[in-house]
Amino acid sequence: MVGSVTACSVLSSSLGEPLHATAPYARSWLLIEEPAAWGRKAVRDAGFGELEARAKAADVRVGLVRRVRRRPTQGPRRVFFAHCSQPKQFVEVLVDPDLDALDLDGPADGERLPEPLYLVCTNGRRDLCCGRAGADVARALDRELGERLWETTHVGGHRFAANLVALPHGLVFGRLDPESAARVVAAHGHGRIVLEHFRGRTSLRPAQQAEEHFVREHTGLTRIDDDLGGYAVEVRAEPLAPPRPTSCGGDTERPEAWRLVSLETTLRP
Repeated sequence: MVGSVTACSVLSSSLGEPLHATAPYARSWLLIEEPAAWGRKAVRDAGFGELEARAKAADVRVGLVRRVRRRPTQGPRRVFFAHCSQPKQFVEVLVDPDLDALDLDGPADGERLPEPLYLVCTNGRRDLCCGRAGADVARALDRELGERLWETTHVGGHRFAANLVALPHGLVFGRLDPESAARVVAAHGHGRIVLEHFRGRTSLRPAQQAEEHFVREHTGLTRIDDDLGGYAVEVRAEPLAPPRPTSCGGDTERPEAWRLVSLETTLRP
């Protein structure tokens, strides 16, 4: 509960809303370091509204990030560019780049990071569930992950808080608490996906995310780089009932959930 109102994440969970195929679509992520206080529309409020619109047209998701134990920074601004689509997935860091001239269609020639980068949505001004559950998860993971963990302003899917993104694979996980978040990160470090909390890959459209989910559910395959070919999968999106707020204090909606219609192997015995 948030006051006398049921929190959106509590309501979503109690209604049994599926997690699969709910990851936002983005072939790449552009993450701008901003340790100052975030607004509700954080990217726009920080003066990056035009960049966000340009990036959206290129299927690039823009967010602000800061370290978990926020401190004022005297040095130059860092910007992370994560490319999530196959065959080349990477995260690179740029120092004070010219964002207006940044090429969103290809590598930015920054320093490639040797380890994954993790994001936790913690913007309480955008949604109370992210602010509370996300902050708990971020604090719990901070000691282990250090500079590999960043708070971010908006992942999408407040009602699935706490949300975590693993880059450069673009894997999104939801309904996390400190314990389950630690399991997700540990599995990811060994190249595996915890399916119980897996929302999908941001490099895939929702229908493709649903197909991946059902193949993994059918086969039990959990490696990030598993070959999931050899199956013909048909899925269908259906509106959920009853209507529910998809964020704390938001209007009621009927979000869609992806159902399995058929799954057949195309491999010859």
